[in-house]
Amino acid sequence: MIIWAIAKTTVGDALRKKILQVFLVVAIGLIVLSLSFSQTLSFSSQRGASADFMLLKSFGLGMMALAGIFISLILGVTLIPQEFERRTIYTILAKPVKRYEFITGKFLGALLTLAIATGLMGLTFIATIVFKAIGAQQMAMSPTTGAMPGVGVDSVAIFDWNMVWGVILIYLQFMVLSSIVLLFSLIFTTTVNFFMGAAVYAIGFMSTVVNSLGGAERASGLQQVFFKTLSFVLPQFDQFNIPNQLLHPETQVANLGIWTLKMTLYALLYVSLTLVAAILIFERKEV
Repeated sequence: MIIWAIAKTTVGDALRKKILQVFLVVAIGLIVLSLSFSQTLSFSSQRGASADFMLLKSFGLGMMALAGIFISLILGVTLIPQEFERRTIYTILAKPVKRYEFITGKFLGALLTLAIATGLMGLTFIATIVFKAIGAQQMAMSPTTGAMPGVGVDSVAIFDWNMVWGVILIYLQFMVLSSIVLLFSLIFTTTVNFFMGAAVYAIGFMSTVVNSLGGAERASGLQQVFFKTLSFVLPQFDQFNIPNQLLHPETQVANLGIWTLKMTLYALLYVSLTLVAAILIFERKEV
């Protein structure tokens, strides 16, 4: 299949990029080093254990998101332009390869690359949390700590499915951001595309603020229309960060699995519309 062949080639090229490897290794290293936070597997009380785990999980998710954003931007801005720079685009399109197949294959390759990076960071993150939870339970059960056996053990779960949902939500962010950067790569130069993508993410990350500005009483009618349009058109990246308690300490989600399903549908819809727009632009682009 042509699309799959293009996707596999894209994954191979992407994984060989040194800068992406550096971001991935640094992120994984920092997640592992987070074990040293808050007295390294040493909890003095139930409140201390809860606070320590909140810090560790929030740091891990935040580090994954930060590294993934840069990986998505760097990967996205070079996805199409590098084919023009190498002049391989002419060879590819000279073969029986349709333009929509080329765009779809490149985007699928980007998603697979991000899935590999997110998977490696996610497994490291979950393993780090599980390792620390096991240590917390052993400390709570140990007679040398002065705690009664079984006290505080229930407050520290070995495995929490919310960690998995958090990793999935982060990957969904990367999907949406990559689709936007891919679309921009057909319109803007590489440098402009990078900063435009970063700006879209920053504004989308502040979607709550943008919505508030759109409903502000002091704002003029034109300003309200502008901010409401902005909040409607741009993706609401802020909603993908619900599991991060440092960013959303006031948010309570009854079922994070259902919330993840809702955001998955939102991401798939947004990505589909963006990909269709990219295909339509590329069909009319002179190559």
